[in-house]
Amino acid sequence: MPKGGGAAHLKNAIVYIMNPDKTENDVWIGGNAGNTPREVYQTMLDTKREWGKEGGRQGYHFVISFPPGEATVQQAYAVIRDFCEEYLGENYDYVFAVHTDQAHMHGHVIFNSVNRMSGYKYRYEKGDWETCIQPITDRICEKYGLPPLTYEKEGKRKGKTYAEHFAEKEGRPTETKIIKADMDYFIKRAVNWEDFVEQMQRCGYEIRQKKYVTYKAPGYGNGRRDYRLGPGYTKKEIIRRIAQKDKEMPGKPLLSPKLFHRYQRGLSQYLSPTLSPYQMKKLRIFYRAGRYLEDRNPYRRDRADVRKHAIHINQLYEECRYILQSGIKNPEDLQERLLELKKEESVWKNRRSTSAAVYDQELVKKYQKMKKELDFLPAWDDCFETLQEGLAQLEQEMPENFFTDFAKEKEKIDASLRDIRKEKRLVQRMLQEGEQKEKEKKTEKGVEHGPKR
Repeated sequence: MPKGGGAAHLKNAIVYIMNPDKTENDVWIGGNAGNTPREVYQTMLDTKREWGKEGGRQGYHFVISFPPGEATVQQAYAVIRDFCEEYLGENYDYVFAVHTDQAHMHGHVIFNSVNRMSGYKYRYEKGDWETCIQPITDRICEKYGLPPLTYEKEGKRKGKTYAEHFAEKEGRPTETKIIKADMDYFIKRAVNWEDFVEQMQRCGYEIRQKKYVTYKAPGYGNGRRDYRLGPGYTKKEIIRRIAQKDKEMPGKPLLSPKLFHRYQRGLSQYLSPTLSPYQMKKLRIFYRAGRYLEDRNPYRRDRADVRKHAIHINQLYEECRYILQSGIKNPEDLQERLLELKKEESVWKNRRSTSAAVYDQELVKKYQKMKKELDFLPAWDDCFETLQEGLAQLEQEMPENFFTDFAKEKEKIDASLRDIRKEKRLVQRMLQEGEQKEKEKKTEKGVEHGPKR
């Protein structure tokens, strides 16, 4: 299903899908935008700059999955290649890759948001997958002797995302890791499959048993099909593991102890006897999530909230550190800080407009384009010397340090706006969470007391 994102999001996504460990050393990668993550990303940026559309949504990410045993890697590659050629053609820069590191064969497609032929931005409307995209994949699957693909509801992502991949790399918990850890816990304590299912359900899990078994953890939005959890988690494998539970190995910790200790050290310097109730509440949520990840007994903790908080423990750490470091003692302080940030953002945006008026933008663009071309050219290239001379001539025609001063000013403005917007997003997120909790409390009270007579 399609996903969008910013420039950093796009770059990370390209790096993730082109991972040689997932594509048998780049064997199952294709596309029209380049052979390395850097080339692909640069090609997409060049298209955006050419049409002056560097803002907004940067790209789209489709995931096409095949159930275990239904497609070979060659068939999956052919289906996704043909889909890209038919749906995207030469209109969009794209890269695709088939990942072979999981039980089910699946492929990723990332393409530029800007049409390189017309300059128009790609627009995805709700329902396009079923009406425009799925008919193409169904036809191509039939061509290669494969059954039509089945899709979950729109917006529900399949497979391991690159966000999960990087979380695991850093030692942070993911939804999949928590579900697997809960399953491991009950496998060791169940006497048979029915007992395993009953214990999982008592812990708050929703379990659907059809062709595949789907596990939905309490507090999470999406379920996970068994074959997407990795080796050892299908119904057949769980029954075998229950019968041989004496051979079960101890599980790995959900949260790297080193990372949690780093979190604790980061917060300890701000702890004091004068913490406000709001600050104390945030810290309690953080430490409860950390203890849950350490002790790994699902029955000991609140079924939904603690799992939800555990997934976002890195986000919780950022919030705790921020309110302690900034002296935020209540939601009113957050509201006040948000207003200050909006004012600061406005000041820097005005400074950017003033700076743009002072400097000759056409000349700056010409200089930057030549400099970029020079950076990518080897010294032995025939054009290298010509570009070098052109740059030197431009620098001589302008006042001393003209381009250097412009670059420094732009960098300073961009860095300040980045920092302000990052803090603003954090504050807005915390305020929205608070508002959501208040709504939930009111709803619960309404249900508890019933309608007024």
